[in-house]
Amino acid sequence: MLFAGASNREIIRQFATLTTEKIIRSKFPSIALIRRKNGEEKTEKALAVLLADSAMAFGEELSPEQALYFASEISSEFYFLTFEECFIVLQKLKKSKLYGKLCLNTFLTAFDDYANERMKIIERINYNEHSRYKQFNPKYYENVFEELADKKSKCGRKPQSIKKIININKCKN
Repeated sequence: MLFAGASNREIIRQFATLTTEKIIRSKFPSIALIRRKNGEEKTEKALAVLLADSAMAFGEELSPEQALYFASEISSEFYFLTFEECFIVLQKLKKSKLYGKLCLNTFLTAFDDYANERMKIIERINYNEHSRYKQFNPKYYENVFEELADKKSKCGRKPQSIKKIININKCKN
């Protein structure tokens, strides 16, 4: 959509309902994948458009060189994010109170904060999925221990301690 020349209003309408969790579960392509498919220049230009739009919300204007430089820095450091996530970060930045001049540090701080928040969401999703799997598979730990015992025995080590744990778990059931 970004490469097709969509207007800012169209982008906002499309991305307005997105949340970090929806983006993670939807498997949108990362900046790195987009860069590989469309090239570094197109990817950075698309990100530069989002950055310049955010700067306008603060009454500042980024020159094309500044926007491309900021886009290059962000795409190099936060290559694992998607454009949709970049939009979310920049929307949060627009809603924040900004004191001083809008600079690269402001953008990098906002992206870094988002990356930390994103990791917490991923940890929560993984924990919930693990809990659900464990709940519906009562022999989960028994299978894990048996797999570990098999791996250890293939390596030539004695899996006796792991087998003791399996036996202890069987006695408890």
